[in-house]
Amino acid sequence: MRFAIWTIIGYALFLGTLSVSAGTFFETFDNFNLKDWEEVTERNAPVGEWRGINGVLHAESKDDAIRMLVIKDAAWHDYEVALDVMPLDRQGRGHIVLAARVNQTHAIVFAIGNIFWNAPSPIVSGFIFKLNTGRRVGLPLILVKIQDLFNGRPQGEIVDELLRVGVVTDICTTVWPHPFLERGKWTQLELRVVDKSFMFSVNGEVVLYLTCLFDTFAFLEEDLNVGSVGFGVAGYTARFDNLKITGEDVPNHGNLSVQPQGKLAMTWGQIKSEQ
Repeated sequence: MRFAIWTIIGYALFLGTLSVSAGTFFETFDNFNLKDWEEVTERNAPVGEWRGINGVLHAESKDDAIRMLVIKDAAWHDYEVALDVMPLDRQGRGHIVLAARVNQTHAIVFAIGNIFWNAPSPIVSGFIFKLNTGRRVGLPLILVKIQDLFNGRPQGEIVDELLRVGVVTDICTTVWPHPFLERGKWTQLELRVVDKSFMFSVNGEVVLYLTCLFDTFAFLEEDLNVGSVGFGVAGYTARFDNLKITGEDVPNHGNLSVQPQGKLAMTWGQIKSEQ
């Protein structure tokens, strides 16, 4: 039922097509360099490993801290993002991350894994994330079932149930059960950002719909109306390819590459350092 509802919502969102003046930012990682990018790490964690490998980007984060590459100096409002990812190794619990409206302190994070919530099983989740503390911003998920708390039900039991069955809130927090992405296989992640609404898809299937009522967090409203796009890993080794961002504020950049399945991945390349 929830997928049927989200499909209707998705169609409604996509009816508002982008203007003909919209630009498209392509990054294929064929001749990748870091001059347009910066690494953002959670809680000022040590930098991760980012390497070119025959036209794809190889990323490693060996602990639970998020490590993302973020486009520099971008202040975009509404846009669509598509990105191919191939998870390789997972160090215990892990997350694959796609983030919107990233600034110096916060991001709206969409993730598949089970690090952030310490979930008993893998989930797909969306929420505002404070990068310098590694904390989620907003009311605790437990308040969704506040009556259960009043009735004396253990908090841990309530949270475990919410993470197993899923929950949608209007306070910029959404969680649904979702399997880990298949290792050694390319998966396409897609994100549609329209004002306060965010729709996250995996291989064309909507898996999460998030509404961020920024006025609930008045101090965030200005910061999170615009921002950059980022992607990355926590507790994972993975490869990325064919990032495509389209939106009115987005500049034209690059050209679309071949499909990742057609690329070789046998020898290491080296990302050029910024001059």
